[in-house]
Amino acid sequence: MKFIEFLQVFGDTRLIDMRNVSTCFNGLDRRRLYEWQKRGLILKVTRNFYLVKGKHLDEVNRRAIASVIYAPAYVALESALAYYNFIPEAVFCTVCMTTRRNRKIRTPVGDFQYRSIKPGLFFGARVIAHDHDVFYISDPEKTLLDHFYFTPEADNKDVLAGMRLNLEEIRRVVDVGKLRDYVKLFASAKVSRAVHQLMEMAHIEFQGGVSLPHQLSGVVVRAGDVRASARAYPDPDRR
Repeated sequence: MKFIEFLQVFGDTRLIDMRNVSTCFNGLDRRRLYEWQKRGLILKVTRNFYLVKGKHLDEVNRRAIASVIYAPAYVALESALAYYNFIPEAVFCTVCMTTRRNRKIRTPVGDFQYRSIKPGLFFGARVIAHDHDVFYISDPEKTLLDHFYFTPEADNKDVLAGMRLNLEEIRRVVDVGKLRDYVKLFASAKVSRAVHQLMEMAHIEFQGGVSLPHQLSGVVVRAGDVRASARAYPDPDRR
C-alpha cells in the first residue's frame, strides 16, 4: 500500500486506528508504519493510533482523542471542572473516567490520565460534537459529584472551601433536580453531605421532592452507550 492510497481513504480522519486501516486494505504491512513515521508522514499517538503529521490539534481534538484511546471513557474531574469554568486553575493533562483500571498515557500530543470508577457510577456524560470531532464529557452535575466522590473529606467545609469552586457559575449552570437525582444514584453519605454544603455556600435551595430516576432531565449517557460509540476502536491493550 502506498501512502497516497492511505491518504485517499483516511486523510480526513484526525485520529486513525490502524486496525481499521488493516480491515479496509485487507491487511497492513507494519513496515509501512515505520517507514511513514521515519519520513515524518504520520505520528504515533499510542499503540494502534496515529495522526497524519502536520494537522493542528487544539483542546477539543485532545478531548476527542482521550475518549477513544482508552475507551470507554469520558472527560471528567479537573478537566471537566475547567471546561465548565467551575475552577480557576488551568489543567494541562486531560483527565477521564473509565470503567477500566487506572492508567496514565503519555503521548506526543499530550498526557491523558484515566481514573477507574465502578460501572454503576459510570453515567451522566454528554456528547459534544465540534466540526469532525466528537467527545464525551461528564455533564455539570456529574462533574461535581465525581469530584466529591474522589476527593478525600470532600464533605469537610474547609476542604470544600479550598476547592475554590466558582459558585456563581454553578448557580447559573447546574440543574438542581438532576443533581438531586444523581445524588440518589451515588448513594454516598459523603457525596450527599458535600452537595448539601455546596448548595448552602452557593445559596441554592436544595430541599424538595425527589424525582424518579426515569425522570432525569438532560442527556444521560451510561457505560453501554459509551462502549457502543467506541466499537470501532477495540481494546488498545490487545494487539
